[in-house]
Amino acid sequence: MRLLTIASLAAAALVSAAPASAVVTTFADFSNIGNAANVRWVISANNSGGNFSKNATFYSTATGTANIAGARRVNFNFSQPALAGVASGLQAMFTLNGTVTNTQAVVNGTVITQNNISGTFSFIQAVGSSFTVGGQTFGAGVNLLSGSFTQSSISGQRNGTSAGWSASTLGGSAITYTSDVLGFVPGSNYDLAWSLASVAPLLNATNAANQITGTPNKALRTFRAVVGGQFSSDPAPITPAIPEPAIWAQLIIGFSMVGFASRRRKVSVAA
Repeated sequence: MRLLTIASLAAAALVSAAPASAVVTTFADFSNIGNAANVRWVISANNSGGNFSKNATFYSTATGTANIAGARRVNFNFSQPALAGVASGLQAMFTLNGTVTNTQAVVNGTVITQNNISGTFSFIQAVGSSFTVGGQTFGAGVNLLSGSFTQSSISGQRNGTSAGWSASTLGGSAITYTSDVLGFVPGSNYDLAWSLASVAPLLNATNAANQITGTPNKALRTFRAVVGGQFSSDPAPITPAIPEPAIWAQLIIGFSMVGFASRRRKVSVAA
């Protein structure tokens, strides 16, 4: 992992000098294995244990019927040019732990949206899945991608069976990415674009008068779904094991800047 650390330092040295690229790169994606639900949304009871509230939890499940949080095996792919040929078709153990606090769902026409979802996720390479890049083998237990998010939103047709789930730093979300395989440039803009399929029961929110068409006054109702999606970054993350041609020049400049700063400190101390 030393190369990853050095490359990340070099990339950090370039941030202030690098021009804004405004090019969002999708660098990874994941999908469910099979058709059984892999996530569960659970609306919380209020303090008296009666009517539902504006709070909820959102988590991955080990099986399609589990009622507690767990890890689920999924398909995972890197799409960075240096990795696409060797690090696609992987399998990872996926975990998700999300919450929403004091936020009711909102309706705009026929679309219902749940805002203010925060949490963490991880994709840890599963047993039996591995790849080799730059002479380094990444096996089971490697952190393919982990992160955190705030201010994400689920949005879809009311009483529908599908929805989109998204977050973007440009839209006000705070997103972090970490990986044993990729390096991320500090100050990058990040996006999450996930989808929910086979939502059951239908996507809706409770209203005391009419939970089908009334204005929601609670969070989304409890449901299960199949989730999959993709991850994006601007600028693109770097692949330290095999730097892409366009990255080599940046790394060389970055290494030079780090070396120059080190030499300058030594001269100052000697003086």
